[in-house]
This record gives sequence, C-alpha cells and structure tokens, in this order.
Amino acid sequence: MTARKALLLAALLAAAGRGRASAELVLQSIHWQVGRVEKGRVASWHDVRIIEDGPPKLDTRLRARLLLKNGGADPVEGILLRYSMTSRLSRIDGFAVEGTWTIPFMIDERRVPKVGPGKTVEVPLETGPALELYMRRLLRSGWWPDRIRLQVMLEPHQGGSSIQTVEDVLEVRR
Repeated sequence: MTARKALLLAALLAAAGRGRASAELVLQSIHWQVGRVEKGRVASWHDVRIIEDGPPKLDTRLRARLLLKNGGADPVEGILLRYSMTSRLSRIDGFAVEGTWTIPFMIDERRVPKVGPGKTVEVPLETGPALELYMRRLLRSGWWPDRIRLQVMLEPHQGGSSIQTVEDVLEVRR
C-alpha cells in the first residue's frame, strides 16, 4: 500500500470516528425529590431544594432524578451511571462551626439500557436504606448533615471523547 493510500484510509477512519463521537450523551441536571409513602409504596413525588426538619422519615423517601440526553442521531445502549453521596457534617450541640465535607457514605450504580436518538430520559437515583442508616448513626454520635452532595459520572464508553460528571447539593435543616 502506498503512503498516499494509507494516509487517505487514515483520514477516512478518523472522519468516521468523529461522527460517532457527536452522539455523546450529556448529563444535563439533577433534581431532588421527596416521596410520601402509603401502604409500603410511594404515593407521590415532589421536587425539593431544601429538606426542613431533618432527613426524610420512615413515611417518606428521598431520591434524585437525573436528566440524561442523547443529542446524536444514533441510539446509545448499555449506559452505566456511577453515583456517590457525601455529607457535610456539623455538631448538633449548637456550636456555630462551618460543616466539614466527609468521604462518600454511599456509592452505587444504575444501568440505563437505551436512550434513543434526540431523546432525554429521566433516570431515578435511589438513596435506599443507606441514607436512613447513616442518619441514625450520625444522630447518635452528635453530628448532623447540613448538606448532602450527589455526584454522578457517566462510565466512559467506546467512542466517548470526555469524562462526563454532574453534581448537586441538597440543603438539610434540622
């Protein structure tokens, strides 16, 4: 193969790869929600920016909704989202001291089977019992979270050109 043909073939392959990268997924935003539980199931969800009177009780649940957009012309399949929750802790005894961010108390993942071309999908990210257990332990130890941070990462995939992350912070008032 001549050098010209090899160069032309390399340019064609690069152009074909560039078209695929334009179908990259975008992590658009995170919205926190609290749900009221009736008879063991969540009856309704509503958006919140601040949780008053501490974390959700046994009759409520907390989750986040992630908006995931496929701006390309081809469907994207086999999507893996990794997420973690971190808290900023303050003492309960009333000392007015700035809180300290801790290490993640929960790390989880969520699979999204497919996002069609030009579609935006809402992906619920559950906090599960890990948050309730964490809050009970903190309360017994004399500490309380005044902020909860959720960080989400789109697992790198074939043809991706960058690492996608998004985060949001929920305020918790006691």
